[in-house]
Amino acid sequence: MKRKKALKIGTVIISAVLIILISFGAFGLSWQKIFVWCGFYADKSQGLSVSFIDVGKADAIFITCDDYNILIDAGEDIHAEAVSAYLKRYKTESLDLLIATHPDKDHIGGMEKIINDFEIKSFWQPKISDDLIPKTTCYENMISALNEKSISVINPKAGYKEVLGDMTLTVLSPHKEYGSTNNDSLVIRLDYYGRSFLFMGDAEKEAEQDLIKNNSDALRADVLKISHHGSNKGSINEFLQLVSPEYAVLSVGENTSNLPSKACVQRINDNDIKLLRTDLQGTITINSLKNGEIKVHFEK
Repeated sequence: MKRKKALKIGTVIISAVLIILISFGAFGLSWQKIFVWCGFYADKSQGLSVSFIDVGKADAIFITCDDYNILIDAGEDIHAEAVSAYLKRYKTESLDLLIATHPDKDHIGGMEKIINDFEIKSFWQPKISDDLIPKTTCYENMISALNEKSISVINPKAGYKEVLGDMTLTVLSPHKEYGSTNNDSLVIRLDYYGRSFLFMGDAEKEAEQDLIKNNSDALRADVLKISHHGSNKGSINEFLQLVSPEYAVLSVGENTSNLPSKACVQRINDNDIKLLRTDLQGTITINSLKNGEIKVHFEK
């Protein structure tokens, strides 16, 4: 008797949900908008939206603002389909800017598919010395895809700026050739209506020290993408104190190479920074509104 009653209640609930969804359709709402309304998808319709896509111990950051789309890194090749699908979920057809912070495979592995699947209006990557050019298949595939679509490559130096609508992107690093793909990472600051995000790539201690020396006034940010997946080689205490973010985001996989390091996490906690992790919370979307409000959405 109880089982029949439970089944009846379940049927009523399912029917009610279906009626609601059908009603949404009758008003011209897409499944995407329905899922946003239900809280399953992040809402990218207002202000600036920055999504740290869950790609394990890799990086893929999707930025949207008004009609502008930016992707910073694209995960490994095994993540290519998922990253592409995430962009397509939000009806993305083109990227105003595609950025490879540095040529390590956990940052450019999915680039070939992204370049093939979308119109790319501009592509950035750091200048790479001949001895550091990878001999990896994913790097060669990325370059081939860029050449096949005649996409020019920009190697922005520290101080380079680009304005896309209400967003201002400023390259803060590298200041020199470090002889290391990690320290040669493009470090990018994004400003929007008084709020700022700092994307570190895999920059380590040496690059952070140069940032402190050369850009101390430009390091303060509300959101910091922690460098190198929380390796103890980066996120030094003086740097964290200068940035003084409200949120720190770690793009990291479960039980991968002992990352994040306990020491790095401890420094973040000691500085009273709210730590967000893709291994624990899935894809993390941070929305910054024109009134200064910040909203955080998790999608596990």
